[in-house]
Amino acid sequence: MIMTSIMTSNVHTKEQAREFLKQEALKEIHEITDFNRFHTRVFCVIAKYGFQLIAKEEGLLSGDEWSNPSCREKLVKRVERFLDKHIK
Repeated sequence: MIMTSIMTSNVHTKEQAREFLKQEALKEIHEITDFNRFHTRVFCVIAKYGFQLIAKEEGLLSGDEWSNPSCREKLVKRVERFLDKHIK
């Protein structure tokens, strides 16, 4: 009986859960301070959610931008669009 009330009090919509996962992934990415490890760490975050093959197919982690620190925000936006598309 207690467990049922706990479970119902923590019910979230699919959209809320999706947004939470996306925000958690983006938070991890924003916390990366060493750009030399940025590509590898973003890959790890993507892999944690099981999207590494999709990312490879779509070329998410390829391109010269990944070696240019001035492109960091552009890359974060690209990852955000990718997560929007694939977290369901």
